Amino acid sequence: METKTNIQKQLGLYLLILYLAGILFCSELFAENHIHPSEIIKLPENENAILIEKKNQMLFLYRSKAGEVQIQYKIPCSTGERAGVKQKAGDRKTPEGIYFLKDEYEDQYLSPIYGTKAFPLDYPNLMDNRLGRDGSAIWIHGTNKVLKPMDSNGCIALENSNIQKLAESITLDSTPVILVEEVRKIDRETLAKHEQEISFMLDQWLQSVEKGSYHEYLSFYSDEYLPEIGWWTKWMQIRKESSGNGSGFKIERDMTGIYYQDHVFVVLFDFSLTKDNEKILLGKRKLFLEKKGQAYKIIGEAFQNISKEFMASQTPLLAAALKAGKLASKPEPAVETKPITASKPAKEDKPVPTTRPIQETVNQWLAAWSARDMDKYASFYANHFYSDGMNKKNWVARKKSIAGKNAFIKVTGKKFQIKQTNDTCEVIFFQDYKSSGLSTQGVKKLKLTNKGGSWKIYQESWNVK
Repeated sequence: METKTNIQKQLGLYLLILYLAGILFCSELFAENHIHPSEIIKLPENENAILIEKKNQMLFLYRSKAGEVQIQYKIPCSTGERAGVKQKAGDRKTPEGIYFLKDEYEDQYLSPIYGTKAFPLDYPNLMDNRLGRDGSAIWIHGTNKVLKPMDSNGCIALENSNIQKLAESITLDSTPVILVEEVRKIDRETLAKHEQEISFMLDQWLQSVEKGSYHEYLSFYSDEYLPEIGWWTKWMQIRKESSGNGSGFKIERDMTGIYYQDHVFVVLFDFSLTKDNEKILLGKRKLFLEKKGQAYKIIGEAFQNISKEFMASQTPLLAAALKAGKLASKPEPAVETKPITASKPAKEDKPVPTTRPIQETVNQWLAAWSARDMDKYASFYANHFYSDGMNKKNWVARKKSIAGKNAFIKVTGKKFQIKQTNDTCEVIFFQDYKSSGLSTQGVKKLKLTNKGGSWKIYQESWNVK
């Protein structure tokens, strides 16, 4: 009887321990999901964010559901073998900041060290360029090796099964990748305050574009940053003509994400123009903000991507406004037509598309780069070019700096694959780059658009072998 009682007591104690352990586990899980990371101020509904903590070599995937940002899973990762923030090419450090994924490569284009899948980040971005940080080819990728902490050249490596899993949650040019040394938490009150204040500022900024004066528009920018403003005079004219027709334009934002790292807020949103109930998406607009006293000021801006409809436009807002206002084109001249008879059926003369002009353009571009003829090199880029966080001006300036530091440069390509769709095309080839300071090989991807009969590069990416 006594033995039975002891067994019952032990069983009861065991069940109590299991019960308390269950409560503790659930409490920890609840706490992990409800203590908000300071790096994610606002995440659009049903969108994901990738947060990488270098200190603990851990990748977290967050998702927004019903207004709540919740952790979906965490997986081990490997970052640069040297600690600290990346400053220059070859320092074997992983950057810290807020980036977006620009492309996706399958294993057929990758050497084994990159595993089964890879996503290039848009490092260096505008903030990195401003701080003098350089380097390139920072990726999130798989690996065929055993995953070890701090074992990469600066990339973020995952086990192959985990990069495949993560790929299901990635939207290019939209899913943020936030790289930090250590994740910090934020209380709900502070979080709500940041979101409310920044949202109010964004709405006021949009109203200044829609209805405000030049000075009202500039008041949203930091004194240290002067935005591109060459389009403003034409925009004012379009606004005036539009309002004279009885209705004006409405400038809107949707799917707004607000992210934070090291005193800089990054805002990404769908940027649209509406007139007469017609909504035109211009693209993903990105703003960099800093809090100056009680106000948030824009310290940098760019289009993360541009809608295909306006890909060839230097200023998508003007192009969309002209389209919506029916001011974009002159009436088509009348064309005299002749009747078609049964005895002489019409023959449709369709020119056969050829990729020869595209191949010749790429060859000439490679030759200009090899000759360090930077004026000619720059002529191969479209005015709206944007890659790795840089516009055409910054990209060419960076290349001029590289050319000036090398006694020789020789760039060749082989195994070209050209995919053409109307006035745009994609060229993928194996590039061999040699200079007095560097020798490397890899897969180059160019995206080009046909401008007035000439092919111009509007996007470029590079995967080092």
